[in-house]
Amino acid sequence: MTRILILGGGSGGVVAANRLVKNLKGEEVEITLVDRSPYHYFMPSFPWVALGYKELDQVRRPLKNLKRKGIRVIQDEVVRILPEEKTVELREGKLAYDFLVVSLGAELHDQLLEGFDAAHHPWSPEASLRMREAIRAFQGGDVVIGVTGPYYRCPPAPYEVAGQLDFVLRSRRLRHRSRITVLHPDPAPLAGMGPAISGLITEILGNKGVEFVGQFRVARIDRERRVVVSTEGQEVPFDLLIMVPPHKPSRLLADLPPHDARGFPRVDPETFRHERFPEIFLIGDMINPSLNLPPAGVVAHFQAEFVANEITAEIKGGYVGESFNPVAMCIMDFGDDAVLPMCDFRQIMKLEGPPSCGVLGRGKAVRLAKMLFEALWFAQLLS
Repeated sequence: MTRILILGGGSGGVVAANRLVKNLKGEEVEITLVDRSPYHYFMPSFPWVALGYKELDQVRRPLKNLKRKGIRVIQDEVVRILPEEKTVELREGKLAYDFLVVSLGAELHDQLLEGFDAAHHPWSPEASLRMREAIRAFQGGDVVIGVTGPYYRCPPAPYEVAGQLDFVLRSRRLRHRSRITVLHPDPAPLAGMGPAISGLITEILGNKGVEFVGQFRVARIDRERRVVVSTEGQEVPFDLLIMVPPHKPSRLLADLPPHDARGFPRVDPETFRHERFPEIFLIGDMINPSLNLPPAGVVAHFQAEFVANEITAEIKGGYVGESFNPVAMCIMDFGDDAVLPMCDFRQIMKLEGPPSCGVLGRGKAVRLAKMLFEALWFAQLLS
């Protein structure tokens, strides 16, 4: 019996589990998925929860639904990875594995920024609900949307939130007495995606009257004076503050030496296998920055499919699946407008040039496609 253990019930973990079940039907395998939450959340919909368009129950499904497909699901917290022993220590015991897929994502660390408790954000289920209450109570003033650092889940999200808030405030007849400002360490919106995408997002924000302040590096939040302070001493006042929380890769990366200069485990960029422990695969937000890939669910999705095929090939011998496709597509919803960009990261992964990005579609039909994709996601993976 081959034991395959998957850590993390996010997009990477759930996709890997589904693909492995499909690939290895009839084989003597045990597939186990571990997550501390009982739910899989469709994180791109968190802003919709924060703005009252969706309820939490609409953007999550129980991970136990995977049991219908023959996947063992354990709700527990991972304490340590013990690669030399091929075991993982949980709060409630240990699990042994023959193959390990680690997809634990990025962790939120609010405490790393002074005064962060004055801010709201849609980067977790609970925080999304708190942000909804803050928006409901808001009657006009300065709305500031800030980014605490270059590493955070879903790079387009701050701009989407700005566009959606503009739409909501217009519908509530509060926009004329509100100002929306986005603070970001980049010089332009989504600068890393090239001039075509950056220029389009700049145009959309400009049409909505959203001010963008680039190269703003947040030092702290002064909750008493209600200002965001930059490392250069610049101050921006707020009445409603929405701030991307500081993100850090999973603490469990420390269990997987050796590490590169940025603290990430050394992995083969073509297979995502750990350098010392080839039976361990790492995917998603916890490793992508070291590979020059964005911390985005769609990238973890493609990595999960590829890794599942790698494991299948080793178990079956000679199995041929899809190669890893280093592209990212993300529907950006601005409330009354939407954009579907696509980026190919082949060049930047090889340090041969920037990503190649373009726009596949724009308009309300694209926004509808985002809603349909959420429904399709749940139907295919967690029904």
